[in-house]
Amino acid sequence: MKEFQIKFFEYLAQIQKSCVENCMAEHQNHEEETERMLYDVTYQVITEIMEVIDGYSKFSEHKHDLIDTVTGERLKEAPFIELHDQTEDFLRYE
Repeated sequence: MKEFQIKFFEYLAQIQKSCVENCMAEHQNHEEETERMLYDVTYQVITEIMEVIDGYSKFSEHKHDLIDTVTGERLKEAPFIELHDQTEDFLRYE
């Protein structure tokens, strides 16, 4: 994977971690099982969003891409990747 692709998934992982931590703090819940549940549900949501972009959903069978509007670099190209296939390498899930 190229740097742009890695940075994208690392940022998704940061979003996931931040959302779980905020939810745990907001609800004053630090139980391990609740944390696992939150990571699992956020992993599932992010992966399904990637499937929509990849064109593997009921929402749209068309493939989409994300483009850096400054550099013109495409997230899914050079090398070609399917976004939903990359989530397990970056996001936490149980």
